[in-house]
Amino acid sequence: MSALRRELLLTPELLRAYSRRGNFHSDAGEASKLGLAGLVAQGMQVAGPAYGLLLDEWGEDFLERGEVELKFVGMVMDGETVDAAVTMNGDRAEVEVVNRDRERTAAVGRASRRAAQP
Repeated sequence: MSALRRELLLTPELLRAYSRRGNFHSDAGEASKLGLAGLVAQGMQVAGPAYGLLLDEWGEDFLERGEVELKFVGMVMDGETVDAAVTMNGDRAEVEVVNRDRERTAAVGRASRRAAQP
């Protein structure tokens, strides 16, 4: 069993670059209308560092046959940093992404190198 870690600062520029225009992920005015202090990171942006670790570890095999199941449980705003922890155990992994600034879990789940066959 091995534990891997990676962090990512989710800047407003990064959120805007990878978000559809005109919503609370990319437009501060739209976020403000909802009472939010800034842009909200999309789930895949939050999970990105964990996904990168899985790709680094399992590579093409994971891309071709793997699966990821995540539950997003905490909001991440622009300017906040996420810390991804992936605990590898053979062909399976446990994933946790924590919002470092709020000291709160943002996403949890699991991954497998090869999806279960039907």
